[in-house]
Amino acid sequence: MAQTAPPDAGRGAHTARVDPSDLVSIADLLAEPLLRNTLLAGSDGTSRTVRWCIPLSEIDGAPPPEPDAGLVVHAPVARLRGPVGADVVRRVAGAGAVALLVRVEPADAAPPAQLRGYLPEARAAADEAGLPLALLPATADFRAVSQLVATKVLAQSTHVLEYSDRVHRSLGEILARGTGIPALAHGMSRMAGAPVMVVDLDGAVLAHESGVGQARPAPEYAADLLRRHGDTLGAGPPSHEAVALGPTDAGGTAVVPLAAPISIGGEPCGLVAVLEPVDGDAHDRAQRRIVVQEGAVLIGAEMLRMRSMTEAEERTRGDFVVDLVHGRFADGQQLVARARHHGFVPDGRHVVLVAEPDPPVSDDARAVRRFQAAARAVERIDHGAAGPILATQVGGNLVVVAPVPGDHGPEEVRTLAGAVARAVQERLVGTARVAFGGARSGAGGAATGYREARTALSLARRVDAAPVVGYEDLRIFVALREIADSENGRRFAEEVLTPLRRADGHNRSLESVVLAYIGESGNLNAAARRLGLHRNTTLYKLDRISRAIGMDIRSSDTQFMVWLAHHVDTLAKVNDSLDAELAPPP
Repeated sequence: MAQTAPPDAGRGAHTARVDPSDLVSIADLLAEPLLRNTLLAGSDGTSRTVRWCIPLSEIDGAPPPEPDAGLVVHAPVARLRGPVGADVVRRVAGAGAVALLVRVEPADAAPPAQLRGYLPEARAAADEAGLPLALLPATADFRAVSQLVATKVLAQSTHVLEYSDRVHRSLGEILARGTGIPALAHGMSRMAGAPVMVVDLDGAVLAHESGVGQARPAPEYAADLLRRHGDTLGAGPPSHEAVALGPTDAGGTAVVPLAAPISIGGEPCGLVAVLEPVDGDAHDRAQRRIVVQEGAVLIGAEMLRMRSMTEAEERTRGDFVVDLVHGRFADGQQLVARARHHGFVPDGRHVVLVAEPDPPVSDDARAVRRFQAAARAVERIDHGAAGPILATQVGGNLVVVAPVPGDHGPEEVRTLAGAVARAVQERLVGTARVAFGGARSGAGGAATGYREARTALSLARRVDAAPVVGYEDLRIFVALREIADSENGRRFAEEVLTPLRRADGHNRSLESVVLAYIGESGNLNAAARRLGLHRNTTLYKLDRISRAIGMDIRSSDTQFMVWLAHHVDTLAKVNDSLDAELAPPP
């Protein structure tokens, strides 16, 4: 059964990641009775992998094979006699072959000790190139040698496939029980005889299991190494092969994480690793490699199932929260039916909080995943109430509806808002601003509280308020709410600010100057320092402001008028924006 072509031409891209103990080496091949005690030179290369055998004639004029293709070349001894033998050896080595097997002629029959002196030029070239050179008996023709190579490679591949199938079936039974990722990791640990760790791409440990009677090393030692390796998964082409990472200390025990990526739909979503000992046996390592690769596939299936369930629950909960804060329930029966499923008490007191990340969350898959993790972390906050916290993403913000006991006052709500801010900031890059409305009862109260929180959030950005702010903290705007909604109030703001803005052009520098001047209680020097301007420049701009509005800005009445107009205008713009969002036209 001659072999003249590779059995899998596309396999070369992955062979570099396969453990050598999984495959047939030159040393394994030379241990066969047909080839035993035939090695003449190039003993340094006997650990290389064998895949197939071709005659020397196939090398002449042929394109170079795949890298690490495991090519064994069979040649007649006549081609290697004399000085040309060295050239043949170099050409074979340059073609990427891993060994050169030379068949002697019947006339060359001699004792093994005498045969070792044959082909001195070829032997020297083989030692120089690190290419194993074996002198085969006359009975070892190409047919016999190629059949031997094929049988060895096929037998090893069959053994690997049989073990892979056994591992897959065993883990598949665990998966079918629906017992989750820890159970799969425990099954893998028992089969591998070593601890197993599963982490997501953020480095969070999803499972850390050891077989019965085994010590379980502390997870933080290997988790950081796996997280750094996970950061590199998206840089190259997708791969399902296991790789051995650098040794790491696991609580006083040195281990080598043998890690494989967990993928869902071709996208990496985590890593599973067997933490094998540094001095592990080669055969055990080969079996652990199979365990971790098969386990990665089935853990991916379990993660997909869990993600589908979680996303369905979050989507349902998110739809409920969106309908709740937007006041979209047509009747009480519809509210009660859906509220019961999510643990929302229609008659209870609730506070609505809105968290705004800075910078905004992008559409990147990892950023979205972290935002969802932040929402789940917020829902786990211990807030001292019987009902659950509901959190969902609305636009670029995180909207939180939390039950409030009757004895909780503003300080307890502020503490909850601070906890929400910390939970969001810990899982997202940057900071987060959190605003909250007043605690109110019923679905209508939740809708009112949401509008108050959104109003406070928009105002806080404009007036540079604290990162955690309540609607009642902006009392001046609360007092001006009716004025900002009235026609007279809007007309007053327009009449005061329009001349100022018309004289200002597009840069609005005059408006910022007058607000800084008012904010410093009419102190010219303090206003100049606040603006970073020269005193005379500030004075010139104030004179321009007085001429534009037709009143002396140094008068306290004029300052109050401009201040009031600015606040009314700011609140009116916020209300208009929220009206357009919360009550869009039909």
